[in-house]
Amino acid sequence: MKMDCIVCGKQVFYTWTSIAGINIQRCRSCGVGITTPVPSAEELLEDNSERYIAAEREKIYLPRIRYFQARYHTYIKEIKKFKKAGALLDIGCNLGIFLLSAQKEGFTVTGVELNKSCAEYGRKRYGLNIHSDYLTKIDFPDETFDVITLYDVLEHVPDIKGMLADIRRKLKNDGLLVIQSPNIDSVLARLTKAKWSWLTPPDHLYHFNPSGLASLLISAGFRIEKSRTWEPAEDFCNNITAAYLPRNIAGRAIQKLLRISRICFIVVLFLQRIWWQRQQGGLIQIYAIKDGRHD
Repeated sequence: MKMDCIVCGKQVFYTWTSIAGINIQRCRSCGVGITTPVPSAEELLEDNSERYIAAEREKIYLPRIRYFQARYHTYIKEIKKFKKAGALLDIGCNLGIFLLSAQKEGFTVTGVELNKSCAEYGRKRYGLNIHSDYLTKIDFPDETFDVITLYDVLEHVPDIKGMLADIRRKLKNDGLLVIQSPNIDSVLARLTKAKWSWLTPPDHLYHFNPSGLASLLISAGFRIEKSRTWEPAEDFCNNITAAYLPRNIAGRAIQKLLRISRICFIVVLFLQRIWWQRQQGGLIQIYAIKDGRHD
């Protein structure tokens, strides 16, 4: 089946890796990947409702709440280089912990979370304004928000160009869009391929590299202000050991030894700044401004 690349429009794909009958096809021209076969909207919604239930998210976030608060403080510090305050919309806000951090830093916050249990959790526990529906179905007036954030969200979206057009309408003139997405050109992705923990098909439909994601945003009417790659060293180490160590007693013992000794962590901390500068970190972060010249 012929398909057009979402970024460059060409039809030159090859199979980068396969997992349980699901292929990750990559464009030979721009390097962006797509999961095939593409799940239906119903399959995606069912997968989301099962994969991201609030009880499981709570187990991940709450025991490490200080870590995530510190991480989100760093995100907000970077946002404030472009927008000091204003109305912020976080799409795919999960339990709402990032929204809480942004609220404490002076932003007026709103969330969108497709998983109904997570949205309800954020509303009841934290008193946040979280909508549980697709962005296109929520009646936000045009030019409502100063900042819109999508942390680890865009790769899940079937109609990316439609969403970006809607986001652009909802942003004020010179509004800021922040996107984070896994980097298929990263050192980690190249080392682990089918065992890359941020691949997760069929949940992730698209697999971006920095240049491809930037091109997509420019074509959607945004001006790139900053692009960087990064990843938590702990996530890198955990993915590498899970991919290469055997899943037996010996493998678990080695993994525990590495975790206690912190050898892997120290080595990665030393080296990752080098590959970040080469745009090969595991996560892409782009800060883009709504470009009025596109109108």
